[in-house]
Amino acid sequence: MNLLYNLITAARLLAEYVEESSEMINRASRIRGLVFVALLVMLAVPATLVAQSVAKVVEVAISGNQNINTDTINSGISLKVGDEYSEQAIEKDKAAIMALGYFSAVTVHKDDAPGGVKVTYEVTENPRIQDVKVVGSEPIDAQKVLDLMKTKPNQVLNTATLNQDIEAIQSFYGEQGYIAYVTEDIGVDAQTGVLTVPILVHKVESVDVSGNKKTKSMVITREMKTQAGVIFNYKTLRQDIMKVYGLDILEEVKTPQITPGTEVGLVKVTIPVTEKKTGNVSVGIGYSSRQKLVGQARLSENNFRGLGQGLNLTWEQGTTDEAVGGNSSYELGFYEPWIDKHHTSLNINGFNKLLYRFSSGFFNSGSVDDKVYNERHKGADLTLSRPLNDFTRVYVGGRFENVDTDPSLLTNDGSVSDLVNIVQTGDVIGGSLRVVHNTRDFDLDPAVGGYEALSLELGTVNATRYQDEDNNNVLEPLPFDGGFQKASVDARRYFSKQGAKATPQDKRTTIAVRLRAGYGNGTIPYFEQFFVGGSESLRGYREDRFWGDKMLLASVEYRKPIAQSVGGVLFFDYGDAWGTANEFKVPEFDQTNTFSGHYGTGVGLRVATPIGNLRLDYGIGDEGPRTHFSMGHAF
Repeated sequence: MNLLYNLITAARLLAEYVEESSEMINRASRIRGLVFVALLVMLAVPATLVAQSVAKVVEVAISGNQNINTDTINSGISLKVGDEYSEQAIEKDKAAIMALGYFSAVTVHKDDAPGGVKVTYEVTENPRIQDVKVVGSEPIDAQKVLDLMKTKPNQVLNTATLNQDIEAIQSFYGEQGYIAYVTEDIGVDAQTGVLTVPILVHKVESVDVSGNKKTKSMVITREMKTQAGVIFNYKTLRQDIMKVYGLDILEEVKTPQITPGTEVGLVKVTIPVTEKKTGNVSVGIGYSSRQKLVGQARLSENNFRGLGQGLNLTWEQGTTDEAVGGNSSYELGFYEPWIDKHHTSLNINGFNKLLYRFSSGFFNSGSVDDKVYNERHKGADLTLSRPLNDFTRVYVGGRFENVDTDPSLLTNDGSVSDLVNIVQTGDVIGGSLRVVHNTRDFDLDPAVGGYEALSLELGTVNATRYQDEDNNNVLEPLPFDGGFQKASVDARRYFSKQGAKATPQDKRTTIAVRLRAGYGNGTIPYFEQFFVGGSESLRGYREDRFWGDKMLLASVEYRKPIAQSVGGVLFFDYGDAWGTANEFKVPEFDQTNTFSGHYGTGVGLRVATPIGNLRLDYGIGDEGPRTHFSMGHAF
C-alpha cells in the first residue's frame, strides 16, 4: 500500500509540473525539471523496497519429506523465527539442505503472515534403496566393494555418502595397482529401487618393446604376465620388469609408458629397453700351483640368435704332467628358456673336465700342494624345469659321469700313498628332483625376499677302489657298487630397511642369511660326498676341506655399497661335513664322524664389471687365514 501511494503522489507532481512547463520559455529549464521529477520517483521506489525487505520471519516450515526426519533438515537451515527475511539467507539454506545429500531438489515458498512472512522449504527426497548391485568389479570381488561402501540397502540415497563411496572404491583399486573408476551410469532404478554401481577396470590393449635391436620382442614379453587382453596392474608390471631383468640380456629397462588405448577402458604399454652386450669372448693365461701355466679360452652368449638362449664353451689347458687323462678341460652348454607354452626350460651340458681338490686358494700356500689330487669327470647332464606358480619352479634332471682318479696317486716312491683311501674310479648315473621357491626382488643381487630349495637325488655307482689290507704295499682293487640317496635343503633370506629394489642398479644395504643342510645314505663314493670349505661355502679354509655324507652350514653377510660399482662385505660362516671319517681319510685333513663346527669370518669386496661381479674375500678360520677369489655373491 505504501508503494502504491508513493507512485500516485509522484505521478501527480509530474502532471502538475508538465502543465506549468508550458509557460516556461527556456527548453533547457523544462529538461532540468523533468530530471528533478524523475529523481523523486527513483527515490520513492527504493524507499518502498527497503521497507519491504526488512520483513520479519514469523514462521519456518518444512514440507515434502517422507523418510528424512524434519530435525535433520532443520539442522541445515540458518534462517530462524525473528530474523529479517533475506534472499541471501534463503539461497544459503537451500545449498545447505542439498549438501545433506538426501534430496534432488529444494523449493522455497514465501507467504505473508500476520506480523511478517512465513517461509516454507519444500524438499524432494531421493529414492529409497532396496538393494545395491556392483558390476564390472573383476578382479576384485563384488562383496569386497560392497564392504567398502557406506551406502546400504533400506536407506534413502545420500549423494554425499555415495560420492565418498565412489572415492573409496577408486582409491582401493589404485592401491591394488589397477586403473579403475566408477562410471557415470551409476544410479537407482526408479521401479526396482536397485542402486547399480558400474566399475570400469582398464585392460591391456597391447604390449610393445622399444629400443631392442638384437633381442626379439617376444623374448621379453613372454616373461611378462602383462599381456594384451588381461587386466592392467601396476604391481604386476613392476614384477614383470624384474623378471625381464633376470634374463640378464638388458642393461636397463626404463619406466614403462602407459597411454590410453583406442577405446575407453584400454591402455597401451610400451617398454623402452637398452640391450647389454651378451656375447663374450675371453682368452687368458694364468698360473696355478696345481696346473702350473694355464691357458683358458671362453665363449659365452646369453642371447643367442636374439632368442634369450644361452650358449657357452670353455676350454682350459694346463702345463702340468701330473693330471689324469692329460691337462686339458672343456665344457659345452646350451640353455633354451622356452620349449613350450608352459615355459618349460631345457639345460644340457657336456663336459670333460679336470677337477682339483684341496686347493689352498689364490695367494695362499699349503703343505698338501705336493699331493696333487685330481679327478677327471666325463659326461653330460640334462635338466628340464617348469614353473608351478609365480614363485615356485620344479626341476627334473638326469646325469651320467665317468670319474677317473689319477692312478699315480696310489703309490709314492714305491709305497702306498696316503691318498689311496679316496682314490676311486667308475661310473655314476643319477636322477634328481628339485623344487625352488624364489621371492627375491633381483636374483643376481637381492635386497629383500627369500630363496628355498629342496633337492632329492637317487643314483647308482659302479666303481673301483683300492686297499692295502695287510700294509704290505700291495694294493687290491675292490668293487664299490650300489645305490645311494642324497637330500639337501638350501634356505636364504635377505633384509633391507630401504626395501626392495625397483631396478638392479639400485643400491641397498642388505643383511643376507643362508642355511644349508645335506644328508646322504647308501653307497656314496668319495667324489659324491658333501664338501664344505672354500669360496662358495666355508671361507677361511681350503676348497673341499671337510667332507662326509652329512653337511650343515650357516652363513651371514652384511653387504654395504661403497661406490657405484663397489660394495663391501662382512661375513661369518659356520659349519661342517662329517660322517665318513673312517672310510675316506687323508692324514693332513682330520675328519670326524660327528658334527664339529668350524667358523670362518672376514671381509670382502664386490666389484661390478661387464663380465659379472668379481668377488674377493679374506677369511680367517681355525686353521689360519685364506684369500678367496670368485665370481658373484656366495649366495
